[in-house]
Amino acid sequence: MKFEVAVLTSQRLLSQALHSILDQGPYVFYELDSMDDVARYMQGREKGLLIIDLDTEQVNNAVLREVKKKHPITIIGISSEKFHPGLEEAFKHHIFACLTNPLDSQELLYMLDSVFT
Repeated sequence: MKFEVAVLTSQRLLSQALHSILDQGPYVFYELDSMDDVARYMQGREKGLLIIDLDTEQVNNAVLREVKKKHPITIIGISSEKFHPGLEEAFKHHIFACLTNPLDSQELLYMLDSVFT
């Protein structure tokens, strides 16, 4: 069984790295252009997974809270930063995990496996 993983990043190199890592497992890369595309991705799904680049995408607590309220979706953040002021609520309630960039492929695959099994 293949699992579609939504990815939101405007960094081409990160997008390519994620695509390559997802190809290593039973995952299909599903690129989003904005948070508005989450609803389209979630149509017909019982649950979903969103990987979001916190360094480039302008998200805040309210946006992530609304997405989690409307959809049964797990959110994994990726960031090269250690601290994201203003996202305290999101890290406490809405973001399942935050991985460092550059990515460790084994760490990401482990996270994905824990979400989908």
